[in-house]
Amino acid sequence: MQLKSARRRSVLAAVVAGAIAATSAAGPALAADATGSIAGVVRDTRGAVVPDASIAVYLDPSSDAVQELQADSRGRFTIRGLQAGAYKVRVGLSGWSEWAPGRVGNPGQAKTYPVRANRATNASSVVTAAGFIAGRFHGPDGSPAAHSAVNVTNVNTANQHGTVTGPDGRFRLRVQPNQTFIVSYQAGALGQYVPHTFDPARATSFFVRSGHTVRVTDRAAAPAGIAGRLTDAAGAPARGVHVSFINVDTINESETNTAADGTYDFSGLLEPGRYKVRFSTPDGSQYAHQKPDYDSADIITVASGETAVVDDQLLWIPA
Repeated sequence: MQLKSARRRSVLAAVVAGAIAATSAAGPALAADATGSIAGVVRDTRGAVVPDASIAVYLDPSSDAVQELQADSRGRFTIRGLQAGAYKVRVGLSGWSEWAPGRVGNPGQAKTYPVRANRATNASSVVTAAGFIAGRFHGPDGSPAAHSAVNVTNVNTANQHGTVTGPDGRFRLRVQPNQTFIVSYQAGALGQYVPHTFDPARATSFFVRSGHTVRVTDRAAAPAGIAGRLTDAAGAPARGVHVSFINVDTINESETNTAADGTYDFSGLLEPGRYKVRFSTPDGSQYAHQKPDYDSADIITVASGETAVVDDQLLWIPA
């Protein structure tokens, strides 16, 4: 009995010792799996917090981000679960970005933040204060352009971003500071540029300084249109005929089809300008008025708010 008890104690001791050894061996591995974090607050050069900034951390800026998240409404962020290493932090700011600790555009010049296990690294940043474009848009009749898309384009980088007007036609948009922009907005079926032009080459350029707001107000130009009635060679209504409106200056093309009575109506759907009108069926095509090709076609000029009437008769009877 004493011998068996002694053996049991020996076996138990061995099991306990093995468990302790296994735990000790696992200890360094568990420690190696521990992660750290990067946290901070984003403010601008005027001292204001920057809400909702996009935060991304990189081991190598030329590769994909290790993690990305959005700062909260107070500009605070914490990125957890980072393996030990050296990271760079990019702060995204409504159409442009800077590298922590701010006012750095080249990732090669950005600060490197060391991350250690079970430690939080501070990457608070002070970024260049944004500029703003704000104002109010009206439709052709003077009423507020409510819930209309607004888009700004950086003329140097071609970067675009936008917003939507409120019920009163007002908008406010954060933009990259010390840059030049053109502004476009939707007014009815067509978009146009400030000031009330459909041609981006005629748009006003707005330079926006850091911390400043540029005011933009515009009343949209009324679009134009073309309407008419088409008959076949026998004088009957030509239904289902494809009608194309070709802007001779931009080569932009819009399309519709004739109704059962041969009529078509593209009122308020064209930019003011000069057009040629083409009628097409499976049997052939012609241009207004009864012209065989584009070069000989009549030019139809339509002004803002005007609908030109273009009636024509086909030189054949569609099958």
